[in-house]
Amino acid sequence: MHWSVLIKGVWAVVFAAIAILAVCAISQYPGSAWVYLLFTGLSTAVLFFGFGRGAIFFDAFIGVLLWIGFWLKFSVHTAFSNGKFNISVGAFDGSPGSLDKALLVVSCALAAILVVRLVRPRFFSYPETLPGIAYGGLFEFYQRNRKALLIAYVFAVLTVCLVNTHFGIYQRGLVSRMQLPFGLNGVFSWLLMFGMASVSTLILRFEFEINRERYWVAITIALLETCLSNISLWSRGMILNGSALMFGAVAMFRRAEQRLRLGLAVYVVIAFIFFFVTSVLSVNFLRTTVYYQGLSQTEQGQAVADQTSTLFLDRWVGIEGVMAVVGSGHQGWAVFQEALSERLDKGVNSYYDQHFVVSSYDNTRGDGTHFISLPGYLAFLFYPGSFLFLFFAVMAFSLVAVIFEFLVYRLGGQNLAFCALIGQVIAFRFTSFGYVPLQSYLLFGSILLNVLILFSCDRALRFIYKH
Repeated sequence: MHWSVLIKGVWAVVFAAIAILAVCAISQYPGSAWVYLLFTGLSTAVLFFGFGRGAIFFDAFIGVLLWIGFWLKFSVHTAFSNGKFNISVGAFDGSPGSLDKALLVVSCALAAILVVRLVRPRFFSYPETLPGIAYGGLFEFYQRNRKALLIAYVFAVLTVCLVNTHFGIYQRGLVSRMQLPFGLNGVFSWLLMFGMASVSTLILRFEFEINRERYWVAITIALLETCLSNISLWSRGMILNGSALMFGAVAMFRRAEQRLRLGLAVYVVIAFIFFFVTSVLSVNFLRTTVYYQGLSQTEQGQAVADQTSTLFLDRWVGIEGVMAVVGSGHQGWAVFQEALSERLDKGVNSYYDQHFVVSSYDNTRGDGTHFISLPGYLAFLFYPGSFLFLFFAVMAFSLVAVIFEFLVYRLGGQNLAFCALIGQVIAFRFTSFGYVPLQSYLLFGSILLNVLILFSCDRALRFIYKH
């Protein structure tokens, strides 16, 4: 099957589903139909152009995350839940005027994203043919020690994940149970979030060059790492890094081969589902042992089922944050400055939880847990209540993502799998923005450090092999 046939077929299904759901939603929407249609048009455009010619990986991931978190979530709840949301929307009154304003806020932000997306290809986009391997030193080292390196990598992944699981160095929703010296907690965080996945991108790229006929081996190793890392993190977000790695592999195949390898595609789908289900079930088991102590088995099972069911739609940060901010009287530049200066304190609730929503979390109990609600960057950037500021701030965020993805491409060995991983990490950070915002430098600093480590290793190996 040619790639073009597959892509056209997928988009035909997506557009048909959007049209059907939009008709159902607009019939139940109490506000202006034109506002909902504008919201739908811009959401669809951001999604579509995220995968079009000249798109970078950030475009694709931000398009999908915003489309699910905003348009899909809002349309489903409007069409089938009478406009009721499972996530708190604070003091939002649900009136037609308030709904229109919330959708106009999102539309303003989507327009800013679309402007950057349409202008940016003039300055940076990926080539239509597969770039060559720019990490010559690392590639030669890999070729010389291939089997030993693959075994050592799997062993290292198992070791890091088991150590983190046992000692609780960095886990989602929990205060660290062990503080390591010399900032090693941060090293574990980096390795589990995307450090080890970065090594997987090298394996995906190098195996693509060496042994494409047995590419399932590289796929399996990459999915195994992201599965184990998320279990160790107590996170059910394997779909994020996993989809980024597979999307990067698809980008390489599409540029190198005209036809889709159906057998490999089927294997990827089956393997992804297997590892994802394994990850979710394992994390559910681990969380049950801590969060639901004292409940009966039936109550534990129901609690786990309720939390798991929300993963498919409600757990994605999105429209509720904008609705909570629009419905709140707590807006203005002083609010924005106060939220911007928030500091990390595991013993108190987040600024957003305290001021914008009816939060079910209580971090003052000192029971070792730490939960927060997240507004997302669109809602956070509307704290001042200014559409103009929102538009240009969202443009600035998109430009930051472009700059980082460009640096990763130029300094990261022109590895599309690596670029896809970092594009996803940045997009997810933006959509999960709002808690201790100034500490975002830690993430972006980690990305730069990640790239510089790989770049330095490659240059050192080049020097060694040359001399």
